[in-house]
Amino acid sequence: MSYWAKEALKGGKWAGLDWEQKGMSNDQYKIHEEVVAAGRAEERTAGLDKALELADRLTAQRCAEQNGATWSSENWRPASPPG
Repeated sequence: MSYWAKEALKGGKWAGLDWEQKGMSNDQYKIHEEVVAAGRAEERTAGLDKALELADRLTAQRCAEQNGATWSSENWRPASPPG
């Protein structure tokens, strides 16, 4: 998951894939979004290299806390309301 978070922070070619295309569970996607948000904040104050380091640390921490966050892997979430 840190790979995808770092790709989002770097604006990588495949960063725009959705969570299903990245093979994430619902909970993994939630962690991904939290890590990317924290990484963007870190990037503003400390630069991209520090943001990428933070992404690795936070992803490892959050996944450990949720035992991999794979138990919600039915890969379904309700559609977002329009607008």
